[in-house]
Amino acid sequence: MKTVIYFAAVILAVCARPQQPPQQSPPRPYEYQYKVENPPTNTYFGQKENGDQVGRVVGTYYVWLPDGRLMTVEYFVDGKSGFVPRISYQPNANPFQG
Repeated sequence: MKTVIYFAAVILAVCARPQQPPQQSPPRPYEYQYKVENPPTNTYFGQKENGDQVGRVVGTYYVWLPDGRLMTVEYFVDGKSGFVPRISYQPNANPFQG
């Protein structure tokens, strides 16, 4: 009987100890981009983004809006400030004219 109580106490002690959070590996640098251009449907948009080894992300995306403006968003993301965008518009933009 003492053996059963001893094993129960050991199991309880192991289960009750604080659990360690999983170890996170450092961010890996990356880069990606895409672009869509389709003149028959007036479709023009894309994005480019880079991430570095400390977790900072810098990028740009753009889209040609139905009202003829080209909207561009330049942004960065880091652990202290979060997502910080800068939005600009180019009036009367037509990316398909030479």
